[in-house]
Amino acid sequence: MRRRTLLGIGALGALGIWAARPTDHGRPHDAYFARLNQLFREDGGGVPQMVIDLDRLDANADLLAARLGSRQLRLVAKSLASGGLLDYLARRLNCTRFMVFHQPQLNQLARLFPSADLLLGKPLPTAAALAFYQQLPRHLGFDPSNQVTWLVDSAQRLQEYTELSRALGQSLQVALEIDIGLARGGLSSPDALANVLSQMTASASPLKLRGLMGYDAQVAHAPFWIGKERALRESNARYQAFIQVARTFPIWPQDPLLNGGGSQTYPLHVAGNGPLSEVAVGSALLKPAAFDSELLREHQAALWIASPVLKVLDGTLPYLDNVQGLLQGWNPNRQRAHYLYGGNWQAEPVSPAGLGYDSLYGRSANQERLIGSRSTGLAVDDWVFLRPTQSEGTLGEFADLRLLRRGNLVGRWNPLSLA
Repeated sequence: MRRRTLLGIGALGALGIWAARPTDHGRPHDAYFARLNQLFREDGGGVPQMVIDLDRLDANADLLAARLGSRQLRLVAKSLASGGLLDYLARRLNCTRFMVFHQPQLNQLARLFPSADLLLGKPLPTAAALAFYQQLPRHLGFDPSNQVTWLVDSAQRLQEYTELSRALGQSLQVALEIDIGLARGGLSSPDALANVLSQMTASASPLKLRGLMGYDAQVAHAPFWIGKERALRESNARYQAFIQVARTFPIWPQDPLLNGGGSQTYPLHVAGNGPLSEVAVGSALLKPAAFDSELLREHQAALWIASPVLKVLDGTLPYLDNVQGLLQGWNPNRQRAHYLYGGNWQAEPVSPAGLGYDSLYGRSANQERLIGSRSTGLAVDDWVFLRPTQSEGTLGEFADLRLLRRGNLVGRWNPLSLA
């Protein structure tokens, strides 16, 4: 009797474990992606594509403009690394200010936007700055002494840019990077800023001071015991302390550039208070997956990777043929293996629903393997859609960017070059 009871309990336990197995997450493309699948089957060229949804991009841009009001915007080129994309947004947002992080792209933007205001988003080695001047055509009408602002983060770099300015025989504009809590470099305190400004004043520096740049990305990730509101107050207070010191120096400009913010924190700067004269934004306009946050909840994902399906096979794994039936019975999301053209992108599968990377098999840049159930309904020559985690660095992995407008493919933009 006791033995039968134990066996019954064991059977019930086994049934409970079996009942807790993964459910089938597979679904066919919804209407939005079904339309994209049809478009790319007809006009995808059979190779992976990057897709920008212009309707969603417009909605994000209009939301940004409404929130910023009269506050100046600076578009971040590393996250929007396409001349066509930047031109489109510059026109829609009436913006000629760009933040640039890479010397070859600095030269490209000087050629594409000869009236632009270009601010470096990180301090470059002087060798890279020199290359910019050497590669800049003279006939553009672009005046780097007034249209480029280099970033200086230390007394040593200040000296290096001073020597470069004298060697070039022309004045260079600079902004000083300050640490307002991110702890990623820059002048660490108002006293450090005072030392640099004293150095510039005493040496009759050929550098022209334009203002300050402070990045507050840490605010968006403040721990719960601090909270975003307190983190923002502390960050703004640090920025204001730097400004108070800077104002005591005669080289401080009458209308200083006070740059800050970012896609993760720009909604916190829209009330009009705080020290900033302009806010830098890039990724929020395309909203890749890393920017899913409460602060950006109203923004829409506008960027996809599309890749054709080369093979649809049983989800068998090498050396595990004998247990394949058990694996599929336990997890129906392992029923099929779908091999894509290309792969290993910094992106997550989004459509059809229920697809995922196979951790037992590994990743591939040649034929990415995605596992899923039969319920996805995928066939060879269908297309899978992935959502990039970041737009930064990802746009340049594709030869061009396909543009979607009202459910139709309407054109292409080229990404900016890294060389």
